[in-house]
Amino acid sequence: MKFKRIQFPAKTLIVSSLDTRYNAFLPYFLKLWADRFASKPDVNGMHALTAPWANPVSVPQGFFAALRLLFSAKYRTIVFLNPDTKANRALKWAARLLFIRHRAGFAPLKGFSTLNYSLPFNTENHHYIHQLKIFFEYLVGEKIADWKKPELPAVAANTDLPKESYGVVAIDTTEPATGHLSLQLAKFINQSARHTHLMLLIGAAPDHAGEIISAQDLARQLSEAMTERAVEVTGLVVHPTEEQKIAITREAAWVTGTDAETLNIAALCGVPGLSIFGPLNERVWQPFATRARVLAGDFACRPCTQFPGTVTCTNPVAWQCISGITGELMAATLTGMLQRRPPAQK
Repeated sequence: MKFKRIQFPAKTLIVSSLDTRYNAFLPYFLKLWADRFASKPDVNGMHALTAPWANPVSVPQGFFAALRLLFSAKYRTIVFLNPDTKANRALKWAARLLFIRHRAGFAPLKGFSTLNYSLPFNTENHHYIHQLKIFFEYLVGEKIADWKKPELPAVAANTDLPKESYGVVAIDTTEPATGHLSLQLAKFINQSARHTHLMLLIGAAPDHAGEIISAQDLARQLSEAMTERAVEVTGLVVHPTEEQKIAITREAAWVTGTDAETLNIAALCGVPGLSIFGPLNERVWQPFATRARVLAGDFACRPCTQFPGTVTCTNPVAWQCISGITGELMAATLTGMLQRRPPAQK
């Protein structure tokens, strides 16, 4: 079946099966879709903070269950927003067998098994946000002239925020590189605590499993290396919820760390952010904002994983790409970022 540009999508299922840490990217695509078609697509895997206009549905993993869902709901368009060709394979087969009119996937075309018409994913030259925009233009056959990011909804946090200006250090305990950076993070916190208050966010959301190091153990390691001044001016939040992350990040003076979700929320809110990258490709996964910067090692072996997942370090010095990023370098880079004037508001 030859793919045609989507002009009248009818009932649409937009499937987002990316890791929850990267769901902050998806409002860009959904906002384009909502503006273009003035509809409310059913979306799988979205957080309330990223898609207030969408109706999340649960898409089953099994083939027959997926076939039953697509048949009963009578979807006419299905879009997959995941660069991994192995993701949603059963759902792609079900969509093809039901002759759904528009089947589009944001994944490389590497074989017949992908079962969708897609835009090849460029892992080197474009950021993931740019890829989503290009993918949308490919689907509708039109250029996007006025592209505005959506606003995060207002939420209430159950956390007392400092009255003074503060920075945020967000650490993802599901990332295997986090443990190799803890000592340098403590040095950075000690230097930053001389000038401002801090909020330390450790761990993923309570319902997110797969921690490499427990949030409590990491907090203990950091506190042992922190100065008395740093401990005094640092607020600790372990396993923050989505609402807490939004509220804390939105009011921060700056954000840094390894938690991609928090750093992408900062990018959405226009807060300066400094991301620390090790195995992952920063050209694809870094936050998209004019006030976002990245620190990453220059090694021939990195990036050593195309998508979030298991990493096997092959460097002669294990995890040198992340352990070589010093606290002094982080502090100097962030200071330089904050000294630059923010872009003028139009």
